[in-house]
Amino acid sequence: MRKRFVALWFIAAMAGAQAAPEAPPFEVTKDHVNVEVSADGSYVESREEAYRILDTRGIDLLHEHRLEFTQGLEAMQIVAAYTLKANGTRIDVPANGYLSGFGQSSEPGFQDEHIVSVFFPNLEVGDSVVLVTLRRQLVPLFASHFDFRQIFSRTVAQHDVRYSLTAPPSLPISVDASGLQGGDATIEDGKKQWVWTYESDTPVTIESDAVDESDFAPHLIVTTFADYGEVAKAYVDRSKAATAVTPEIQALADKLTQGATDKREKARILYDWVSANIAYVAIELGAGGFTPHAAKDVLANRFGDCKDHVTLLESLLKAEGIESEGALIDAGSKSYKLPAAASPLAFDHIITYLPQFNLYLDSTAQYAPFGVLPYEDAGKPVLRVEDGQLARAPVPTSETSRIHAVSEVTIGADGSVKGHGTLTASGALGVDMRRLMQFIPVGKENDLFRNMMGPGAEGTLDRGDPLKLEEPYVASATYSMPNAVTFPGPGALPFSLGFKPFYFTELVAGNLPAKRNSNYVCLSLSAQEDTTIKIPEGVKLIAIPDHAVLKADGILLTTDYDRSSPQVLHETVVLKLDHPEEFCTPEYYASVHDAIQKMANLLHRQIIYRGPSEEQ
Repeated sequence: MRKRFVALWFIAAMAGAQAAPEAPPFEVTKDHVNVEVSADGSYVESREEAYRILDTRGIDLLHEHRLEFTQGLEAMQIVAAYTLKANGTRIDVPANGYLSGFGQSSEPGFQDEHIVSVFFPNLEVGDSVVLVTLRRQLVPLFASHFDFRQIFSRTVAQHDVRYSLTAPPSLPISVDASGLQGGDATIEDGKKQWVWTYESDTPVTIESDAVDESDFAPHLIVTTFADYGEVAKAYVDRSKAATAVTPEIQALADKLTQGATDKREKARILYDWVSANIAYVAIELGAGGFTPHAAKDVLANRFGDCKDHVTLLESLLKAEGIESEGALIDAGSKSYKLPAAASPLAFDHIITYLPQFNLYLDSTAQYAPFGVLPYEDAGKPVLRVEDGQLARAPVPTSETSRIHAVSEVTIGADGSVKGHGTLTASGALGVDMRRLMQFIPVGKENDLFRNMMGPGAEGTLDRGDPLKLEEPYVASATYSMPNAVTFPGPGALPFSLGFKPFYFTELVAGNLPAKRNSNYVCLSLSAQEDTTIKIPEGVKLIAIPDHAVLKADGILLTTDYDRSSPQVLHETVVLKLDHPEEFCTPEYYASVHDAIQKMANLLHRQIIYRGPSEEQ
């Protein structure tokens, strides 16, 4: 499943400074989980969970509870579901309070993904919702293996949390537990039993852009896999047969690559075809199992999930003598660590690796050209399934992930602005830019301009073709804005004259907290703005910032202002961010904080004008 978390800090997410932390809307008052594992890895999980509503936001969050399961692999039973009023009155969920449906898709081959939504009645602040369930894993995700993963969020108070596990002594159980009490194995009735408890009275506010809680929060990982190499082998054993080259696949591969002799070019052609022609059904690994459909069936159906994409692409590449393999990855979070215990549930996605070119591809990332990974894949741990090797997906740099905005702006004598801008983006930033342009609804372009430039702004976009996977991606805009500049002066030219769907201050500093206590996402990129501003006759620029260069570890900011004539000013801002990984540490942040504060101040320096009708 692809939970997109990178959007270039686009304007819609930058309405202002981060709001002050709010108290949690609910708390966990009970969470009892009992898991009974059989020798073949199947298990039965009984669970009773209760949440107390602390404010009205809690009502919105807790009135519906969604249970997901895979028919055939799992069975789900709701034993009890009710609202517990603050005065002790119990109100059971009525028969019409349960709604069943499919998961991400009901297409043939994916109709086993089911969701049951439970709607709790008569909720008020102070009430609790209680849910008792029985889940049976009928068929293990991997034969003779058991795997369990729970992250305990620190953002809400949690009381009376108890997890117990019972398993045959023959199962080679490995445990990675952190922040929990208990966990010593005992023997009872000839079976091994573990019990863990957890209590947290003081909720923690997660910092802006922090990595996911799974990287640092209390957790419980239980698995029978000895190491990640064994996880890789188990995946290959289930998927290898699906990559068989059939006559239909051979014929398609030959037709698509006809005339191409270079293997890298053939790989690009086949990747482009899969990316453009196989619809993506977003079902994450684990929830949808780990066995792909046969490549011939994916080709016939023209849709599939991530493992189906990888399987078909591998089969097409194999038909042309190009080696490839799957690489398991967690693309649905901001997590950059794998648990010590080898857990297949640490991965929710799979991409393609080409050993011959040391290249990673993600054909489900729709807007990613050949050889480019989106930011949500970048820098993540990957498990290459053929050789069982752990590696990391490549990290973008300021050379490989770039965006360049060029604008020409004319200020009218009435203070209005007319402009034209061209945006050129490549690499991971190009993926985000294509995605943004594709997702802006037709007829809603003015919403983008108003968000970027202020009330009254309007314009037109030439989006190019976001689905054409050629580098670089180019889009352009023509726009106008009334009352952008106040005449007569003196005054300062606004920052938002040029067309660019990003703010340098956000890219370099975020909301610039005084300090950070946890690792945070810090992307590498290059952003450049070149803006030519034409001012009306009679207006004089009386204060123009000086050329400046500011540096910090991994950060370079350059600003320059050039006057080609009294009425024309050219402004250039270049920001380069280069970090060895996709996350930075609190210690790094402390070392660069003062420097990026200076950069933020530099970016707020103003161009002061005077005129046109006042005394010169």
